Amino acid sequence: MKGILTGASRLAVAGATAVAVLSLGLPANAYFRNRGPMPAVGGNGQFSDSDINVIENLGQYVSKDLAFLDGHGNTHRVSELLNRGKPVLVTLGYYRCPLLCSLVHTGLAKGLKAADLQPGRDFLGLAVSFDPNEDPKSAVTNQRRLLRALDNAPDETWPFLLPAKDGEAAVKQLADQVGFRYKYDAKSKQFAHAAVAFVLTPEGKISRYLYGVEFAARDLRLAMVEASDGRVGTSLDRVLLTCFKYDPMTQRYTPYVFGFVRIGALLSGGALATLLAVLWRREYRMRRAALAKRRAV
Repeated sequence: MKGILTGASRLAVAGATAVAVLSLGLPANAYFRNRGPMPAVGGNGQFSDSDINVIENLGQYVSKDLAFLDGHGNTHRVSELLNRGKPVLVTLGYYRCPLLCSLVHTGLAKGLKAADLQPGRDFLGLAVSFDPNEDPKSAVTNQRRLLRALDNAPDETWPFLLPAKDGEAAVKQLADQVGFRYKYDAKSKQFAHAAVAFVLTPEGKISRYLYGVEFAARDLRLAMVEASDGRVGTSLDRVLLTCFKYDPMTQRYTPYVFGFVRIGALLSGGALATLLAVLWRREYRMRRAALAKRRAV
């Protein structure tokens, strides 16, 4: 029996060692692509790819001192939304946009509700218009429409801002920093631009680009967990983030095989460690019983 137990123990040790090696994981596939794909744009004019493209500046910071006006004429700075422990979801557009900008905000509201993410509690929002002739009333109207879709979230959790009196300087600087390009089409009197949202860390670092007019709840939730470094979301969300990685090719968070392998390896390692402990404990008891029997004789 001793030989059998010893052999089982050795087998468990060998299995645990293999699992430990596997749990170290292989390096993740890296995408060295700094250029985001160009989604649908507003405007009817003819533009080149470079006119309305998105250049991903992941890891770069936005300026905290950029100042804008809200629909009531009050000045707001980007710094008001930063360093509050919450990621910031940013959109650039214009409030009289006939279709695309509204679709982006509608898609975000739908995805955020499905992901159970609330402005103020889980993140902060920021919408900025790049139209120098923007009507302040449009900013207020668009803000109310979005916040109403988010269960009447407070105004301060998602300000809708427009260029300050000194013109577009701050807007252009913000657009350059996040790699967002847009162009005015005199023929249609509209702006051509991409459909994209930007996720910033609480410190103002660009963490993720989310493209399109429909946003999956999983993508939004994982983007917020990632940007907040785990401060937003549950323990399960943080576990899921190890199993899903953002794929710039599909513009989605997709299953990450080595993440699942790591979790499976850890679970297997725990099971093997438990088996090993049981075997050692049983062997120890049998040795004590045999020793006690010899002493009794």
